[in-house]
Amino acid sequence: MSGTANVVTMSSKGQVVVPRAVREAVEAHAGTEFIVYGRGDTIVLKKIQLPKFSQNELEKLVEQGERKLRAAGFVNEDDLHRLVQEAIEKTRRG
Repeated sequence: MSGTANVVTMSSKGQVVVPRAVREAVEAHAGTEFIVYGRGDTIVLKKIQLPKFSQNELEKLVEQGERKLRAAGFVNEDDLHRLVQEAIEKTRRG
């Protein structure tokens, strides 16, 4: 895939309009999310493409996660909350 170069101007709010040809080439539309990386005088936008799962696949992932949590000693949400609080307190103590 070959790229295109366009000159754009940043607004006073820090907004930049991505030219239509570029949006179409990468299939970006309102609501598309990007990772923004800056280094030196270079800014790169990388479109985030999250995996799409069926309801069945999501349920299987949740079941796998629950099995792993139980195997690690997590029994319920209260246990998880308690462990998070313990980790926060440990971090505060140093």
